[in-house]
Amino acid sequence: MRKKKQGSVHTGGDRTISRRAFLGVTAGATAALSFGTFIRSGLGAAKVNVLTWSNTLRVMDDVLREQAKQYTKEKGVEVSFEFINQTDLPTKTAAAVESGAGPDIITLWSDGPHLHAKALVDVNDVTASLGKELKGWTNIGKDIAIVGKNWKAVPWGIIPIALTYREDWLKEVGYSTFPDTWDELLAASKKLKDKGHPVGFSLGRAIGDGNQFHYPLLWAFGGAEAKKDGKTVAINSPETAKAVDYRRKLYQAGETEDVFAWDDAANNRAFLAGAVSVTVNAASIYWAAKKDAPPLREVTNHSFFPKGPAGRFGYSTAISLGIFKFSKAQKEAKAFIKWLLEPKQYSAWMGIGEGMMAGLLNFYEDDPVWKKDPKLEVIRQIPKYVRMPGYPAPPSRPAAEAMIKFVIVNMFARAAKGMATAETIKVAEQELKEIYGKA
Repeated sequence: MRKKKQGSVHTGGDRTISRRAFLGVTAGATAALSFGTFIRSGLGAAKVNVLTWSNTLRVMDDVLREQAKQYTKEKGVEVSFEFINQTDLPTKTAAAVESGAGPDIITLWSDGPHLHAKALVDVNDVTASLGKELKGWTNIGKDIAIVGKNWKAVPWGIIPIALTYREDWLKEVGYSTFPDTWDELLAASKKLKDKGHPVGFSLGRAIGDGNQFHYPLLWAFGGAEAKKDGKTVAINSPETAKAVDYRRKLYQAGETEDVFAWDDAANNRAFLAGAVSVTVNAASIYWAAKKDAPPLREVTNHSFFPKGPAGRFGYSTAISLGIFKFSKAQKEAKAFIKWLLEPKQYSAWMGIGEGMMAGLLNFYEDDPVWKKDPKLEVIRQIPKYVRMPGYPAPPSRPAAEAMIKFVIVNMFARAAKGMATAETIKVAEQELKEIYGKA
């Protein structure tokens, strides 16, 4: 028998290696085994960053944070949310597109997938799978997210926008129900302001509330920024002039100058403080009153937008989730979005908001949240009146650009400040021709 060298290890057969070499081999094997387990679990395989808006209802953001932690634990892919002011989101999105760097997943407003289509990956596989499982997509979902023949984003939801009002103060001036026409609203607004209860609709840079009030007003009078072809600017019309004249009267009769400086949170604060009697908003005011002002919640209700000569319209911001082409985690991003919109996660998020968000998959029309409170019934029905910027043309890149640049809101704001109707329309017409001329 051969004698083993001191400091060596016999491995079986005729092989003998030094102890130092043996330790090196076993350490490497252990590390390789651990790394293999790490990769198989998915941990560290990818990180998905999501840039989205900071919800007025912070509790909905808290749900998303917890869901991201849950997904990371279950799937081994780290997901993080960054929440920013919704007014800043278009700027941040444009910066990411321009620089080719930023989050993996981006929240897009309304026609955003059309505006940034070239920078987004196709998500046909995700939308097909979700549609098959959850009764298909609503028309609004298809309108905002399909560009050409491809889905450029996954519709995440719609923020149903209604007129939020004080029932008690309306009764003080003789109204048992909310005014059904724009003319009736004008008369009621004057009475309310005379009683010390002005109405308030943002004429400032409120990308949500400002646009959501003024597009339906324009459409109700028969005005439009473009014709059905989506190419011909049509803002300069007698119908638009009537809408502009009406908006000037509404400001003079029922509002205060504060509305020129309002962002998307200002009208919430004003209503909750008892400074206004009627405003345009999602269900966030109603939700906030539950916690901060229960007596106010009891006298708060919701209404559809009034009817005008051309009918009743609404514009509710629809949001979608897009994946940038520069993302190194496209596969993981798609998987997370699909998971996020599945019933277990989505109903929990939508439910905590009590009407703040509605789904764009048909399955969620019957979500239990709508049965919680009869005052949410109007909110549930809002989507059937909703049109998107650019109407009567389909959603488009120019329409999306005009919206984020406040072309329509600013047209009305200039009139409320005293500019002549023809002049302010002419300014808007020139701005729209420049935008649509680039298409």
